[in-house]
Amino acid sequence: MKDKKAKIIFFGNTEFSNKVLDECNKNFDVVFVVTNPSKKMGRGQKYRHTPVMEFSKRNSLNVVECEDLKDPKFHKKLAENNVDLFIVVAYKILPKELLNIPNSGCINLHSSMLPKYRGAAPIQHAILNLDQETGVSTFLIEPKVDTGKIILQEKVDISINDNFGTLSEKLSKVGSKLMINSIKKVINNEADLIVQDENDVSKAPKIQKKDLEITWAEKASKIDAKIRAFSPYPGAFSFIDNKRIKIFKSEVVKSDSISPPGNIVNIEKDFFEVKCKKGSLRIFEVQIEGKNRMKSNQFINGYNNLEKSILG
Repeated sequence: MKDKKAKIIFFGNTEFSNKVLDECNKNFDVVFVVTNPSKKMGRGQKYRHTPVMEFSKRNSLNVVECEDLKDPKFHKKLAENNVDLFIVVAYKILPKELLNIPNSGCINLHSSMLPKYRGAAPIQHAILNLDQETGVSTFLIEPKVDTGKIILQEKVDISINDNFGTLSEKLSKVGSKLMINSIKKVINNEADLIVQDENDVSKAPKIQKKDLEITWAEKASKIDAKIRAFSPYPGAFSFIDNKRIKIFKSEVVKSDSISPPGNIVNIEKDFFEVKCKKGSLRIFEVQIEGKNRMKSNQFINGYNNLEKSILG
């Protein structure tokens, strides 16, 4: 049964947001959902909706598409509903003019153990840095990004096989439950808020295109982390015979080869291996420029003279 006492407006865009939205819809009164406007994409100019828009339509939730968060008409619409909380998950930064509209403030879910990895890409940076654990934090939003008082936190292990997709799934599941408990604590004035320690801050800035390119003169473990951090999207890449090749799945293996980094040192039925500064990387899934994503066995069978090619 929904708790009608807790009226919320939900802000979100991505698939990561949807698990939290689902739990909020089951437990509280979601007055409406705010998401980015649908846009015409591709040759057919068909509308592409955000995952949150698609979820909301399937579950008969009221949706407001907002391009300009500073629009006075949008502010009026938010204010006239007299809600308890704004819930923000994988959305844009709310301007400070919005923060005082809900009666009990605005709660954000962040995919790290704040104040570690403040910023747009905490999941990717945790994998890139070969961390063994990360977590989720809920906090009351303040004007400065990711600095608000923490409501609740929970740690999540990172396995050696986790990539951006699988770790996002883990964090979303844990985060959805954490958000429900956080809302209840704030609504009932039971939250023991924790001020973030500025001495422990680290940053997780937005991923740039240059961050996606593989440098083979690095340790295999570091390159494998990059591949996992950007899989299933947008994909870490290198070049082979002047064509871009994205790599989505790999494994670190020992290598006695004295070949330079980037050389292909072994080809088997289901994988090929590329020499790195230390060790080699066994490649299982790729996408060559102009082609669909494929398993390495398909790539090997369709690529002439692969054994003579060099990546980089």
